[in-house]
Amino acid sequence: MAASSSRVSSDARGKKNLLNADRLSMLPDEVLLIILKKIPTEEAVRTSELSTRWKDVWKHLPSLIFDMRKTFNAQMGSLADRSVHIADLITKVINNHKGRLEYCRINHFSYQSKDGALEAWIRTLIHVKGTKSLSLLNHLGHNRRCSMLHLLPNTFSHPALTSLSLYRYDFETANPFNKCDNLMILELGRICAEVGVFNTIIAACLSLKVLVLEITTYSHLGCLKIHNNNLKLLHVSCSHIESIEVSAPLLDIFSIRFTFVTKDNFLLAAPRVLQINESYWAAKVRTPHISYNISCNAQEKESIEHNFVVSRDTDYLARFQTLAVIVDLMNPREVQMLREVLVAWNGIMRKLEISFTDTNIPKKLEGESSISGGEKKKWEDGQIFPNAHFRVDVLWVFNFNGCDEKQFELASRFVTQGTVTRKMMIKPSLIPPSEETEAAVAKLMELPKGNEELSIELCF
Repeated sequence: MAASSSRVSSDARGKKNLLNADRLSMLPDEVLLIILKKIPTEEAVRTSELSTRWKDVWKHLPSLIFDMRKTFNAQMGSLADRSVHIADLITKVINNHKGRLEYCRINHFSYQSKDGALEAWIRTLIHVKGTKSLSLLNHLGHNRRCSMLHLLPNTFSHPALTSLSLYRYDFETANPFNKCDNLMILELGRICAEVGVFNTIIAACLSLKVLVLEITTYSHLGCLKIHNNNLKLLHVSCSHIESIEVSAPLLDIFSIRFTFVTKDNFLLAAPRVLQINESYWAAKVRTPHISYNISCNAQEKESIEHNFVVSRDTDYLARFQTLAVIVDLMNPREVQMLREVLVAWNGIMRKLEISFTDTNIPKKLEGESSISGGEKKKWEDGQIFPNAHFRVDVLWVFNFNGCDEKQFELASRFVTQGTVTRKMMIKPSLIPPSEETEAAVAKLMELPKGNEELSIELCF
């Protein structure tokens, strides 16, 4: 009896699933694609087996993501054999896809760099599919070195390609980047080449707004030259390099990590970003650091670089431990951008430096509050710095004006929410500080602290 009941229950579930599948099949392709975008590419392709209705739906997906590490069957033999088999399946999927691709990511093994599969994928994705954003990651086998990337000249110069990310390859020449002024975002992660090859690549990408370099060179001799008049974000992490020279007049976001050049061998000509302070160069172990001039960046109509910073997909902020920002609290967009950066931060920040722009307006002396009802509500509701998502050990506040209500409101939230765990150091806009500034700092010290160990100090 129980077995019979179980069979009936199983049959009922099967009929229910078929009914649900039929209902889904009645939806238009646009809705089905929204559903397929939320599942792995492999599963999306398998829906073609459901019925003739589903056969071609996946072929119009805007993005394809392949990770060869996750598609292996242990019964398929050696790693090399399995790798070739999965590579053939990836090739079929790419060739059967219809239309252009917004994004494609392929995580592969070094075998595909040697047997021509990788080169074929790149050629098809860029020059046939017109892929807009391409990410390639080479997973190395045991005790293997990075794979040499052999590509034809002008491989990456297709006008549709605007974003390129390459990880774990060796470059012999810069030829694939010839006339590559189409790229706006370029990420080179754990790439090895001669310094001259890197310089040629950077010089060929004239339209870059975002450049992320985590590279090493065959020889430490030579100067890495980064000269670009359009660059807005630059990340530098280099080993075995003699010197670095940066000239970027529009640079708003600059970050540095694990770069072992000395202060005398590092030239940064970028007037819009905060220069690296002396403590960074003096430290034996240099802390990964990012500087962000939000006030300049907020003037842009569309900020590719800001979206890059706060995107969960790029995981850009996970690299760093300290942050320096310039922000105008009178500008709602700048306040929102600052909030987005801090909310996106991964983990506890060691040090945060906030430099307020000098508006030269003694707001309290104007006879009315500088914070409108709507803006004041936003600050009071805690939407600027959510308690659960952001903590910093030490906060430095520069150009603090005791007459500025918005500056005081922001500082008070850091105190009362427990956002700052150890120290808040305040540098006034005037030296010596005005009576209003001293009174404002004294008031901050009297506020109930979200962290009882917090110390607040006025520094001048």
